[in-house]
Amino acid sequence: MKKKVNKIVAIAIGINIISGSIIPVFAADAAQSISTNNIQTQMNQKSVLTLDESIKSSISISDTLALDEKKIAYQDKTNDITEKQDDFNNVSGDKKDYNDDSADISLAKLKQQRDFDEDLLIQKVTSKYNDIVTNQMKIQEAAKQLTIKNKKLDDAKFKNSLGMTTEIDLKAAELEIVNLQNTQKSSENALKDALYSFKVLTDKDVIQYNLEQDANFEPLKIDGSIDEYLDDAIDSYLKYTEQLVKLNKDYYDRDYEKDNKIAIDDMTTDEKDAIDAKAAIANKTDIIPQNTIADYEANQKTLAKYNKVINNYTSVLASRLTYFKTKLSNYQDETTLNENKKKFKDNLKTYYTNLLTSEDKINYYKKNILINNEKLSNTKFKYDLGMITESDYNTQVLSCEDLDLQLRSEIINYNILKEEIQKPWIAFSSSK
Repeated sequence: MKKKVNKIVAIAIGINIISGSIIPVFAADAAQSISTNNIQTQMNQKSVLTLDESIKSSISISDTLALDEKKIAYQDKTNDITEKQDDFNNVSGDKKDYNDDSADISLAKLKQQRDFDEDLLIQKVTSKYNDIVTNQMKIQEAAKQLTIKNKKLDDAKFKNSLGMTTEIDLKAAELEIVNLQNTQKSSENALKDALYSFKVLTDKDVIQYNLEQDANFEPLKIDGSIDEYLDDAIDSYLKYTEQLVKLNKDYYDRDYEKDNKIAIDDMTTDEKDAIDAKAAIANKTDIIPQNTIADYEANQKTLAKYNKVINNYTSVLASRLTYFKTKLSNYQDETTLNENKKKFKDNLKTYYTNLLTSEDKINYYKKNILINNEKLSNTKFKYDLGMITESDYNTQVLSCEDLDLQLRSEIINYNILKEEIQKPWIAFSSSK
């Protein structure tokens, strides 16, 4: 008779659990994906805001992407005008090729940056979306734990009144509740921050929607060595930067110096005469108005010729100074490029190591979930037989839900690392 009563009580409590806050966790296939959707979300009539919809909305309102599009459009117009200018000035040969290649690479680099900024925006929206879901789940879990702990505190108070427990035990139970309340408050504050950031990014008010709670896990698969994979990812990231560095270096490494080397000794006889005449004029004391008009005009012609020679010479010197500065800048750009490649490679290898560690954790959580689901099944059996209390059973339920949450968090962490390895511009973005 006692067993029958226990079963009836168990059924009643089970209904209460389903309609209330605690749901047994029986993962059908934890290896494929995890879903912590609770019955309250299922019964909620709000429409679902998917991650894809959120991303599309953020792209449509992004000022950064709008600015990127303007940069591309203006660079395209600038390239057209530069080409017409070169044609008008009869620019040809190496200079013409350099200008054309530089314009094409600059435009391609802006288009690439636009794609990079979109990838970074997608990652930001994804992170905020997951933050919201995670904190919502943490708040729900904390509420369930508080319900259990409050029940246990009541039990402890009752036992204490009977002299079965000490005051220390009572204070410890009360402190656990305070800790849970702090955790819940922290999750609520984090949720508020995530909701605000998400609204700014997407112009979507999450309060009006339900969010998807699945976190899919797909291991990163690499064909060949990890070093080759990382090198290819970095080369893709720095493709147009490297092309510009090479273009500038090749152009200024030609016979520019030889072509533009001019010294006083290389001047023509007429040029030297102009300088000598200028010196003679400067030393004369009778070049005042009493000179003849013919002498004055001759002096003016000599001065004009001298000034032309000097201006040409100083212009060449200025050009050579610019050439040396540009050449040094090209060497610096090349060095910076090579150093960045090394730094990025080193960082990405660390990310990959962290990725492998994260994958091991995921596999551990999966196995642990399966074991705990079996424990939950046994716990439910004991509860049906009246061998354990409702609080003990609910504690085991929450233990399983907590593992689901840990698995979900680790999968999110893994996906972030994977994305940063596949797309280094996300990892190394200054606006990340």
